This record gives sequence, structure tokens and C-alpha cells, in this order.
Amino acid sequence: MFQSKFTSTLISMTLAFTLLISALVASNIAPTRALPPTEFTMNAILSPDPFWGYYGGYWAIWDEWGPELAKIGIDLDKHYQGDIYAIWELCWSPSVPEGGYPGGSPPHAWDAIIMEWWTQPQGMLWMDAIALSQNLVNGPLGGVNIQPYLSQASDEFYWGMQTTFDANARKAYADLWQAQLFHDAPWISIYSPHTYDVQGVYFEGYNGYCWTTNVNHVRINRTKVYQMHEADELSDAAYNRLYNQKVVQYAASEAWWNFLPPYVDSYTEEEFQALLFHTLYRMSVDPWPTEDNPAAPPTDYEVIPWLAASDPINLGWEPDSTDGKQVYRVRIPLRTGVQWSDGHKFNATDVEWTINDIILDFSLGCTATGDFAPVVKRAEIHDEYTVDLILYEPYVDLTLILANDWGQAIVPYHHFDGVPPTITHPANKKMTGPTGAVNVPTLGPMKYKDEGPSPGYSWLELEKNPNYFGYGLGWGPYDVDGWIFKYTPEASQRLLDLQTHTSDYGEYPTSPVEVFEGFMDDPGFKAYTDFYPSVNPLWLNFNNIVISNRYVRQAIAHTIPYNDIYKDVLPSWGVIEPIPGGSLIHPFQYYQGIQLWNTELPIYTYNIAKAQKYLDMWRYSQDYITRPGNELPANYNKGPVGDANFDGKVDLDDLYEWYDTYGTAPLTKQIDWLDPSWTTGGGYPWPAGSGCSLAPGNDIDADFDNSNDVTLADYDLWYANVGKVYPFAGAF
Repeated sequence: MFQSKFTSTLISMTLAFTLLISALVASNIAPTRALPPTEFTMNAILSPDPFWGYYGGYWAIWDEWGPELAKIGIDLDKHYQGDIYAIWELCWSPSVPEGGYPGGSPPHAWDAIIMEWWTQPQGMLWMDAIALSQNLVNGPLGGVNIQPYLSQASDEFYWGMQTTFDANARKAYADLWQAQLFHDAPWISIYSPHTYDVQGVYFEGYNGYCWTTNVNHVRINRTKVYQMHEADELSDAAYNRLYNQKVVQYAASEAWWNFLPPYVDSYTEEEFQALLFHTLYRMSVDPWPTEDNPAAPPTDYEVIPWLAASDPINLGWEPDSTDGKQVYRVRIPLRTGVQWSDGHKFNATDVEWTINDIILDFSLGCTATGDFAPVVKRAEIHDEYTVDLILYEPYVDLTLILANDWGQAIVPYHHFDGVPPTITHPANKKMTGPTGAVNVPTLGPMKYKDEGPSPGYSWLELEKNPNYFGYGLGWGPYDVDGWIFKYTPEASQRLLDLQTHTSDYGEYPTSPVEVFEGFMDDPGFKAYTDFYPSVNPLWLNFNNIVISNRYVRQAIAHTIPYNDIYKDVLPSWGVIEPIPGGSLIHPFQYYQGIQLWNTELPIYTYNIAKAQKYLDMWRYSQDYITRPGNELPANYNKGPVGDANFDGKVDLDDLYEWYDTYGTAPLTKQIDWLDPSWTTGGGYPWPAGSGCSLAPGNDIDADFDNSNDVTLADYDLWYANVGKVYPFAGAF
């Protein structure tokens, strides 16, 4: 009878893991000192998954952290959502102008969430969408700036970094951008993980950071499958699936809801759609890691042509034929001889239509729009196998955006008769019937075959596409005739499926470090440690006028018990050597050999005394402070008097702010750098009259004495406080 040597210990390991989590919760029941009165309540959203990840709940971190927030008067109210898709609806839905989704927790549907954000080792993909002001979630660019974060300095530094090809200049902009994010934090990065990767030893040539966008090297080593079965190390069922049927199986932690590329919304969708549809370029690594040395250094990662025949050809600046503005033209030669799985030829029409009519149509809600729209103005057909991209200006990560399989893969024009499929299109919601996804032609090595009885929540099976052009080029996957994606939401079941070779690789096989160390000693598995290109930040909703305050966010950042989380929580999830949180740029991101991570940037530390000082800056600058049964007048003398521009110090910049707003009520100054076209209806979506400040986060102004008018008295207060740093010397 086949039995993995880990199976016998699984129950005891799971029990020990459960006891560990219980101990973490129990150890934080009682605070160590008398608690101050509650200043406000922060509504945190947790997913049903207790662990870390894109839709993880991070339960143990919240339990460890909650009592620390209480020490400065912040009450943590945790809300467990019943479905991970509801997390997306809650945080990113553009249904209401103020952000958030109706039906969520008051007062603003959600206040805080911890969630992984993947940072590509090849560049800054997916950062435009959450960092740039023009990517407000409710704006026409369709971005995912869910906070919403508005910062002129952040915009300028980020755009400078992304449009500068000189390595030293790019590094300088990157350092400035990270410093700005650290000072006025839209999110608080808790850690970046160094973790494990595990696959069956017979599943070769797969790289976890290129996913299935590059399966050129993937193969089922049937010799190893046969040997393991002969040695009673592989069950009959696994042997038949791998050796005879030649089918790979993936243990998916996330469900899937979308079958078409424009609407990718989970890691599972990303993984299987990359086997079906292709982008113009793709993520890769050179040299490709070997089975003996599977961990590649971050400097080896690259972007290479896929449906494109070569790297882009820069044609230079020219006046745009539509409006006369200067634009930058880039030419993309396409591969010839490529066929869709139904035999129809692929050409420039597919590319131009996908970009112009789907990705750049803001009303469709394509998941690539936020990354695409700030860079690409439109696509033009040059000839049958050449597409020109009209850019607003040269962009250093253009090929990475064109390799984005999160919504940017090319869709077959001929199948949809040039009518863009919507998120509710039958082909996007089911795999049966004449218009179902099973009938949509594909370009990749696989095509749709079948799905389990509960769509998105059981299993999805793909089969080999004999028309895949890569086979003619000698590409893999080799000895793979099918691919199964099995919905496995429980971490313990994903672990068991890996241990028994029911699945050959998986997503977030969360287990204590000791379990992964056992994998590394077992010849039936390829297990190794590697950098994991992600940050795991606390996201904060700027629509909450308290949390949007910079001082409140800095206070929150200093209540997080980082060292306790690193020591007590993360090892139980299989995370080793966590890298303390900094910015969204990952420590392993390089450009032309230069590390873009700002190594001079300080890191947040747990310090309740500092947290209280930051929170006091918010408390004392309010018109009044409301507590249960008690209202206290503001004491502006203890607040950030003189700091009109919210940068934490009193200097000439604040005098300019005072001058610009002299004679006006506070919080009425328009943001003159914000393009009205970036927001719904062409106007700023957060008027003060709706309960939010005119600029979320910028609720410190030149009305230093809180008289509701900017006067000469405020100038006197500025002059008396020139040189001060709030709330203490050395503050961020």
C-alpha cells in the first residue's frame, strides 16, 4: 500500500499547528496596562482563509496586533467575509463614488485589510494601478488604487522612475519614491517573505515566479514516475494520471469565476489562463534554473517575446494625428504562422482589437486597464503582422506591461465577431453550451476540456492544443496532454495532496517550517527555499477621514508587533527569514544590475510611545474630539501648528500654503495638479460636504488656530513654530 512518509505525521503536525495558533490567540487576551478611552474603531476585513496570501485572512497577525492598537485607544473590529470574492467586491468595487461596497461594515464599508501584493522581479508591473492618483478605483482609468491615495510627490517620483532609462537616475527616483511612501504611507508593509517551494520531483522545468506564462521547459519525467511507482512511493492513481494520461494537477487555494483573459481576478485564473491565451511578451529567467539548482538569482529574470517576434522597435516622438500632442511610437512585429486552436490565423487585428476595444474601454472593467491606460494611448495596425503602440511617452517597463497575464492576454477577434466580451458574457461564466468558454479558441499549449459540477469551486480540466505554435519551435510542455486545477481551499488538504502526489504543485501550501524541512529530505520531492517577490502590507481606506490622516497612519504603523509576528506567527506558515516591511519595491528588484530597493530607508518598528505621539497630532488638531458621553475642545497648541502641507515639519513650504489659502475656510483648496479627467464625471469625487475632506489624507491646513478661516493670526503661529518637526525630532 502506497503511503508517503509524511502522511503518518500529518495529523500530529496539524494538531500542533492548531495548538500553536490557539496559543497565539490566548497569549493576547489581556493587555499589559490600563487602556485609554477609545478614540475610534477600525473595521478590519478578514477572508475565510486564516493564512497569508492574495486573499488570505492573516488571522494570527490580527490577533497578535489587536491588543497593541488598544493601547493607544484604537478599537479593532474584525469582520470575517464569507467568500474570498466578496473581498474584491468590498474593497475594489467602483459601484459607489466614495469607494468600498454597500453592505460592508460601517462607516466606510471597510477600513483596513492585510493582503499580499505581488511585485514582479522583472520590474514595476501592477504598481501604477495602486500608486498613481489617476488610477482611482472609481475613475475612468479603471485602476485599483483602493485607498484612494493622492500624492503629487509620489506621482512625480514614480513617473520619473518609470520613464528614465538611465540606471542611476532611475535608482535616484526610486529612492525618492520609496521615501515619500514611507513618510505618507498609503499602506504599511509588514514583511516580505523568504519561503519554500515544493513540487513532485517528476514535475520538471516549472518556475514559480514565471508561472505558466513560460512552460517551454516543463515536462513530466515519466522515468521518475515509473521508478517511484515501482518503489511503492507513488499510488496507482497518481501513476495512471502521470504516466498513462500525462496529466498535471495543481492544488488551487483560490476559486475561479472568469474564463476570459480581460477579467482575471485570482491566482488560479491567472495560472490556467496563461496556458490558454498568450500575451505579446512573457516573464522568463535566463539561464533557466536546473533541477539541481532550482532557485534563480533575481538579476537573472527577464522579459522575452512571445506572440511578438522581437523586442519593440522605438520609432520616436511625433505629433499625434488625433490631437496634435506629442506621442511616442513603438512598433511590435508579430509572429507569423500562429494559429488559434480552431485553425484560424492570429494576426494584428486580434492585438489591435484587444488593446483598443477591450483593455482601453474603461467601461468594461478589464483588470489590465489600470496598468495599461497611463502608458498606452492606443494601438494601430501597421500591416497584417505589425502593430504600432502610441505611447504618451517612452516607458521603461513597457514589455512587462505587455507581458501582464492579469487581463492583457490577446482575445480572438474572429470568435466574437469584433464585439468585446463583457464580464457577464456566457463565455466568461460557463463552459457548456454553444457560447460557453469551452468553445473559445486559444493560442496556448492547452484548450478547455471540462469542469466539475460546481463551477469555480471544484475542478477545471484542460487538454492539449495540437495547433500550439510553440511545439513547432521545440518548446514544451513535454509529455503533458492535460492539466487539472483542483479547488483546494484548506491548507491542510493542499499539503496532503502534495504529500500523496495527488497534486504535483500547489498554491500556498501553508505549513510550519518543520514540514517543509521534511520535504527537503524526501527524494520524492523537489523542495527548496527562494525569495518570494511580494509584500504583505496593511491597506488602509482613505475614505475614512480619520484613517486618511497621515499622523493616524504613522501611529498605526508603530503599533504593529513586528518582531513577535516574525517569531511567533510566520514560521507556522512556512515563512523563514521575513524581510522587514519597507515600500512596495521588493529587495530583489534590480535594473541593469542596480538594486532599486532603498536600503537607506528606515523600517517601521513597534513603539507604543511613538505611536501615541503620532496619534496626538491627530487628536489635538480636530475641531472637537468625540468620546462616549464626552466632547473635548481642540487644543491646537499641541497639534502640528505651522505644518500646513502635512509633511511633518514647519518651513517655507508651509508659508506658501498659508499665502495660497489666505482668507479662505480650511480644506477648500482645489488640488491643482489633479487632472479632472482622472475622476468620474470630470470632477473631484470627495467634496468636503459629503463627509470626507477635499483631499483624503490632507486634513491638515493653514488654519492653525482652527478658527475656520486662514488669517494673519495663522501667520503668527507659523512664524512662532518655524523649524519644528512633528511630532518629535527624527519623526518620519
